[in-house]
Amino acid sequence: MVFGLSICDIALLFLNAILISVCLKRLVIFLFKQTDIKIALKNNNTISQILRPKATNNTPIYNKSGIYKLTCKTCQHVYVGQTSRNIKQRYQEHIRYIRNNDPQSAFTKHVLNNQHEYGTIEEIMKLLKPTNHTAMLIPYELFFIQSHHQHGQLISEQSPGELNPLIQLGLDTIQTHVTT
Repeated sequence: MVFGLSICDIALLFLNAILISVCLKRLVIFLFKQTDIKIALKNNNTISQILRPKATNNTPIYNKSGIYKLTCKTCQHVYVGQTSRNIKQRYQEHIRYIRNNDPQSAFTKHVLNNQHEYGTIEEIMKLLKPTNHTAMLIPYELFFIQSHHQHGQLISEQSPGELNPLIQLGLDTIQTHVTT
């Protein structure tokens, strides 16, 4: 019960408000149809408004999920990874693997095998593409892996896999726009 109303009552009030809104819109359109005045209705749910990043997103950067890169402090080559959890947790896992001499990731193998240095989260980790859409994690990760591989920045322990021609087309298009 909210304000003495049951859930069913609240649902009915909500549906009535929607119905009244639709009826009022139709009434206004009908009334102005008889005049020379044209009515334009604006929809607030456009694709661009839905896709535009929210301006009020105050989530700290390390509490976001998505595609990230870890930069080796010694050689400046990068490891690209993805996580649906916050990237701070993922960073802590990489560091725990290094400290426990447990090469479970390509970055850990790189640091341990080459006796390279790692740094703090602020020094070596960067969020490349924040996303909460788990279905997009792998495509974005492949894009960034291929991009860093193409520029010779990827650590040798991370395989770029088979190069994807669609990703290459996107990278070539970006490069063309940058150079022109």
